[in-house]
Amino acid sequence: MRNLILAAFLLLNSVAFAQKIYNKKVSSIQFNADRDIKLYLPEGHDTDTIRKYPVAIVLNNDYLFDIYLGNSKIYAAADLTPKQIVVGVDVDFGRNKDVSTVGKSGGLTTQSKKFYNYIKSELIPYLEANYKTSPYLTIVGDGDAANFLLHFLKEQKPIFNAYVCISPRITDQSIRLLTTYNLKRLDELDNQFYLYMSSNAFEKQERKDLFEQAKKGLESLELKNLHLAFKDYKDVPNKPAAIVKAPTDIFSTIFELYPRISKKEYDEKIKDLDPLEAIKYLESKYIEIEYLYGTNLNVRFEDIYAIEGIVIDRQDGDYLRVLGDFVMIKHPESHLGEYYVGMYHELGKDYEQALFYYKEAYGKMELSDPNTELFYENIIRIENAIKNAPKDQPLEELPLEEEENNDENPEEEDEEKEEDE
Repeated sequence: MRNLILAAFLLLNSVAFAQKIYNKKVSSIQFNADRDIKLYLPEGHDTDTIRKYPVAIVLNNDYLFDIYLGNSKIYAAADLTPKQIVVGVDVDFGRNKDVSTVGKSGGLTTQSKKFYNYIKSELIPYLEANYKTSPYLTIVGDGDAANFLLHFLKEQKPIFNAYVCISPRITDQSIRLLTTYNLKRLDELDNQFYLYMSSNAFEKQERKDLFEQAKKGLESLELKNLHLAFKDYKDVPNKPAAIVKAPTDIFSTIFELYPRISKKEYDEKIKDLDPLEAIKYLESKYIEIEYLYGTNLNVRFEDIYAIEGIVIDRQDGDYLRVLGDFVMIKHPESHLGEYYVGMYHELGKDYEQALFYYKEAYGKMELSDPNTELFYENIIRIENAIKNAPKDQPLEELPLEEEENNDENPEEEDEEKEEDE
C-alpha cells in the first residue's frame, strides 16, 4: 500500500511539473551580445486567441525558476491564480556583475545598470512583441537579486506590478534609497502594486534588523495602492526550506484578487452589503481581475452562490431580477439566471411570469443533471398556485358594476317610466 501511494505521488508530481520550456536568446544592445533566457508558455497560449497572460521574470533561471514555475502551475490548476508566462533570466552573480550594487551608496554599478536597462528596454519589449502578455508583470529574485530588483520601484511610470524579494541582502543604503523613491506617488495611479519581502531564521542578526526596519518604514507610509507582505520564516530547518515555502505566501499576495470569494473576503467585504451592493461588488471583482491580469475569466458560479443568500433574504428579494439578468448575461447557457427571475416573480405573486421563467430554466437543464427532478417541483408548485387561485367573478355579477350601470343614464330610465304611465 505504501508503495502504491508513493507511486501515485510520483505520478502526480511528474504530471504537475511536466512542462515545455524553451531556451531562447535575446539580442542586447546594452551588452552587445545575446542574453540567455528560459521561457515557459502556459497551455493554451498558442491556441487561445483572446486570453493574455501575466508575466513573471525570475532573476535566476536555475532553482528559483523551477520552484516558481512548479508552484505557478499548481496554483493555476487550482484556479487560485491565472496561468502565467514564466521567464528565467540568466544572471551573472559574480562580483561587480549583473545584480551588484555600490557598497557606499547602494546604487547600481556600471554592469548592473546595463542589466537593469536590458530588462527594462530589451527583454520586456521582446516578450510583449512575441507572446500574449498582459500588462501585469512580476519580478522575482532572492539574495543579491532581490536587493537589486528593489531599484525598479524608483521608476516614475512603474514597470512591474509585483516585486518579490526572497531573503534580500538589504543594507542601510538599500533602505535609504527606498525612502527617496516617493512611493506615495503610486496612490495617484489607477493600478495595484504588491511588494513581498521575506526573511528567515538563518539570516545574520544585522540583516534581520534591517528587514524589520524596512518593514516598519514601508508600513508607516500607509499606501492604499502598494500592498505589502512581510514574512519571517522562523520555523524552517534551513535556508532552502524558506525559499521553497515562500511561493505559498507570494501567490496569495500578488494575486490576492483572483481566487473565488473566500470566507474571509465574504466576512470582511460582503456580508453587510445590501443586495444591489453585493451584485455590484461581484461585477467589480471580475472587471478588476480582467483589468489587472488580462484574463477573460467569467464570473464563477461559486461566487454567484456566495452572494445569493443576501439577494434572496434581504429587501424581500426585490433584487433577484437584477441578479437573474446579470447571470443570464454572464452565463446564457445556464438555467440559473431564469431561475432567479422566476423566483423574483413568484415572491411577487406574479405566477404566470414565474411559471414562464421556471419552464425556460428547466428547458436548459440536461436530463442527466441530478437536480432536474427537484427543479421540476418549482413548476408543479406554481401550476398548483395558479390552479388554486380564486376565480374572477363575472362582470355582470359584480355589485359594483351593477351600481355603475344604474347610475350611467338616469334620464333614460325616467323616460321609460313616463311611457309606461
